[in-house]
Amino acid sequence: MPNANTHMLVGGAISLTTALLDKDKHPISHHIAMAPIIGAFMGRLPDILEPAIHPNHRQFFHSVTVLALLSVGMLKVYQWSPEELSNKFVRGVLIVAGVAYLSHLICDAATPKGLPLLGKI
Repeated sequence: MPNANTHMLVGGAISLTTALLDKDKHPISHHIAMAPIIGAFMGRLPDILEPAIHPNHRQFFHSVTVLALLSVGMLKVYQWSPEELSNKFVRGVLIVAGVAYLSHLICDAATPKGLPLLGKI
């Protein structure tokens, strides 16, 4: 079962990897120090929104529905090629944050408990 440290480590690592490989880099959001910080926080966000205080804590923010919607949204953001520097920053933050959140859901989906389809909203 992934714990807080695992989610932070995986989130930070996947965000750094994404920042290094992304086609449209921004000097702040894709910085080798900033991306892992964003990723570590976002890798923990589902458990901040729905604290792991009991075995059935996984609800909407830990659901297959959120995983699917976020995946579609991430594809749209990845395909977006903004011209303005401020929009490139927004895109960069969304990319490195989104992959970290997805990493949390994927790690949790790989456990015996898995993810609920929808969960309680």
